[in-house]
Amino acid sequence: MSRNTLALFLLTITLTLWAAPAGAAGAASVVPAPMVTAPAMAVPVPAAALPATPALWGRDGHKAICLMAWWEMEPRTRQAVRTLLADDVAFDRFMESCLWADQVRGADPAYDRYTTAHYVNLPRDATAFNLERDCGETFCAVEAITETLATLERPGAPRAERLDALKFLAHFVGDLHQPMHAGYGFDRGGNDTAVTAFGEPTNLHRVWDYVLIEQTYPDWIDMATHLYFDISASDREAWNSLNPARWAEESYTVVRETAYDFGSSGEVDDAYRAKNIITVETRMQMAAFRLARLLDGAL
Repeated sequence: MSRNTLALFLLTITLTLWAAPAGAAGAASVVPAPMVTAPAMAVPVPAAALPATPALWGRDGHKAICLMAWWEMEPRTRQAVRTLLADDVAFDRFMESCLWADQVRGADPAYDRYTTAHYVNLPRDATAFNLERDCGETFCAVEAITETLATLERPGAPRAERLDALKFLAHFVGDLHQPMHAGYGFDRGGNDTAVTAFGEPTNLHRVWDYVLIEQTYPDWIDMATHLYFDISASDREAWNSLNPARWAEESYTVVRETAYDFGSSGEVDDAYRAKNIITVETRMQMAAFRLARLLDGAL
């Protein structure tokens, strides 16, 4: 199958997933099988066939992670996700529900406890994650992932609680794999570090949330397609850790070693993008794979 043919095939599958009712019989099986034995290959979908919305980690990045996780998870897991989402009047697509945690943050007092669950801060001299030190005064991302996973794993939990847990878990797994969400507290994960990115004033957190992806991909479906079909069997084996504390340490290592390496001018340019985009891509792939494995085990 040619690259373009495969790309158009995947686009058809994606549109089918959008169009199919959440409870449609057989819909859960309309998904490409994980290409575990195929050679690693990036398969961009033709841009003319796709929406022109920029690809953003903050919004479309989460959707791309959850779409890749959807493709990766087992058929029975996809059906279990559909069953839970059938109770949600706002979402009938998994990838869209992954945005919910940001939508209720600061907007619904019922979920105020989760305001700090999108991140964890480590001190600048840290060499490893420490639960008491790094989450002692806040409900952090590591704790939130552990708690929401436990709720999903508990069959007797109320359906509404399991639905919330699904949406929170999917979002927080994505967040914790974005390096600046396991960054330094002194600048709030890069939010207070001003930089100029491609001629525009912004901050370092936003560079990793949006700019690096925006400068690389035309849209989120193209990004998800490219990244998913580039995951190899050896990647899956290497990324098999399901411990969120280790994920935080992985992200923090990126922060400590490369994220702040933009020089005294504070200029984020194409050289910075070229140096770091592979890390961004790999973190998103890891998030998708690990989310799928968590949900396979919980549902």
